[in-house]
Amino acid sequence: MRKYQPTWIRALGTAPASSIFETAKAAAAAPESPTINTTSNTEPVTPSILTPPSSSYVPIVPNDEVVSQLVNTLMRDGKKARAQRLISDSMKQLSKKLENKVDPYTVLLDAIETASPLLKLSSTKKGSKVVHVPTALRDRQRRRRAIVWMLEASKKRGEKSFEERFASEVYDVSQGVSSVLQKKLQVHKQALANRANAQVSYNSQR
Repeated sequence: MRKYQPTWIRALGTAPASSIFETAKAAAAAPESPTINTTSNTEPVTPSILTPPSSSYVPIVPNDEVVSQLVNTLMRDGKKARAQRLISDSMKQLSKKLENKVDPYTVLLDAIETASPLLKLSSTKKGSKVVHVPTALRDRQRRRRAIVWMLEASKKRGEKSFEERFASEVYDVSQGVSSVLQKKLQVHKQALANRANAQVSYNSQR
């Protein structure tokens, strides 16, 4: 690195002898420019970028097949987060009814299983008559019918919010006093009364 020299010293090799004194005097009177340190390791400080929190809140619901089916059945216009919030708030209301003694989601799953029918009645023609044929349901079909029945029954209740109505309906199913259980029993009775027509469905599939 080249060593810094004052102006009057650099002028000694080029200026005539008569002007050396004047040059040195003028250089001494003028302030020297400060040196700039080009080897500084100081790095510029960049301001931190803060990401604002998301305004959409997705409540936590258990990652369960039955709960997911309930959320999807309740969902409207693709608003899954809203359906999850309704189920989460309903379980909080149910927990109050249970006095925080039992997990509300356990009661919900048991209520859906209790309200799930085993059979359905489908109509078919036998000659000139329309007969009702009992047909067995798969597990997912059974749960869907129970969920739809419970949602329809909750709409007829007197509570103000959906959360309170659905929580009360789940509680009534768990206690065995819901109209959903009567509807399930009625379907089973009709299927039992039309059990002879099951052969009609078997022959039509052959």
